[in-house]
Amino acid sequence: MTPFIIGNIQFTLSLIVYACIAIWYVYPGLKDKEWYKAIVPLLLVHAFRYGPLTLLMPGQVGSEVPVDIAQTIAYGDLVSGILAIIAAIMVWHKVKGAKMLVWLFTLVGFADVVVASAKGIGAGLIDMSMGFNLYILNFYVPMLIVTHIMIVLLLMKK
Repeated sequence: MTPFIIGNIQFTLSLIVYACIAIWYVYPGLKDKEWYKAIVPLLLVHAFRYGPLTLLMPGQVGSEVPVDIAQTIAYGDLVSGILAIIAAIMVWHKVKGAKMLVWLFTLVGFADVVVASAKGIGAGLIDMSMGFNLYILNFYVPMLIVTHIMIVLLLMKK
């Protein structure tokens, strides 16, 4: 099997498992709560998006990883993670404008997933030495996608 096929299998299976967890357990427990009570734990899942900064640390990924791609992924996730933390704090404390910041985070965070995925696939990162970042891609990113969807569903709920 090629690294691309292995990565796709891992990503797809992770996405399926996280979707099952969300549909069967998490969303049913959150959907009847007021949005500000339900959304904080989902935002905190995204707080760990500083992880891809390891792409910029010496020796953590192969030298063949293009620097511009690594920077796009690392900084996009860092910004998304910081927005998630600020949004969670604002929502927790019921600060005016918190819901708008959650929407901003959702747009920025999901756009980051799309852009980083497109650039990573285009550069063939799965065939390069990615170290810890391979786990982020195949086990954390699917959870981010599922929680982004749940956040949107909660924000759109009356």
